[in-house]
Amino acid sequence: MNSTSQTDIEITPILKKNENQTVGDGRNELLADYTTFHQNVKGLHRNFQGTDYFNFHQKFEDLCEKLNLDINNLTEQIALFGYEPLLSYSGFFKNSIQKEITAPNTYRECLMYVIEGLKSLIFSITMAANTVEEKGKRKIVRQFGSELENELWVFTMLAKY
Repeated sequence: MNSTSQTDIEITPILKKNENQTVGDGRNELLADYTTFHQNVKGLHRNFQGTDYFNFHQKFEDLCEKLNLDINNLTEQIALFGYEPLLSYSGFFKNSIQKEITAPNTYRECLMYVIEGLKSLIFSITMAANTVEEKGKRKIVRQFGSELENELWVFTMLAKY
């Protein structure tokens, strides 16, 4: 019987960090956009007031839950592909194209913010997917965008009324 000590076993990482660093940077920028947008929508969810409170409160809550799931999945993918996910809010704000919102006054302003934020996030997803060379990994990133397109449609329809 061949005996092998623990020191003789070479532990090979699942994925090596030999991919282009822009892939990791692109995913972290996407994570920053997601996190900033999620925080803004969470603020809308908590602070929305008006005659349509119950409708919008629930829509914002649903969107927050969707974004939170995507953030968790994206963070796991970043780590799985051998990169270190961003951690701090300062890192998120520094790397995000999403802008912090402070106090929208009307339901129309809230809707317009969410619509513009979703468009921006879908753009970020497209950019992140374009940095990925492997078709399977690109598909993983793009799945986030197709799900958000439905959310964009819902909020666009709400804004029409």
